[in-house]
Amino acid sequence: MKKYILSLLLLAGLLSGCSAVDQVSQSVNYVSEVTTYINNTSQLSQQLPELAQQAITDPDARQSLIQELQNAQSQINQFQNLQVPGFAQDLHQQLAGYTDTLGTEVNGLIDQAQAGKLTPEALNNSPIFQTIDQITGLMNQFQQLGNN
Repeated sequence: MKKYILSLLLLAGLLSGCSAVDQVSQSVNYVSEVTTYINNTSQLSQQLPELAQQAITDPDARQSLIQELQNAQSQINQFQNLQVPGFAQDLHQQLAGYTDTLGTEVNGLIDQAQAGKLTPEALNNSPIFQTIDQITGLMNQFQQLGNN
């Protein structure tokens, strides 16, 4: 009987240890995925002005712009499906709010590009760059979460 109880205690200890390892792994994965998302969003911000300028006169460039914006929308959707560890809830909520705004702005740009009405001026007047700045401004805070 003692061996049976000892075996159960040992098994319970191993299982709880695995749970802790899983939590650490989930946390590291979460921070990594958020960091990748923020970096990709920053890249979009850098590419948009040139893509919009080219899209004015080149239908192929317009298709490339639309594709980039659709890729951004896909990344936004993936971000929204992340499982958030408890320690990151507050910061994630802030990022999620900015991401919702970004999704709306990206959809608007897709509509304008598909209608052939996206101009560099319209892009410059779009709040998308401010939203992306707000998103990238959270990068250090997420990296600190990963280091804790």
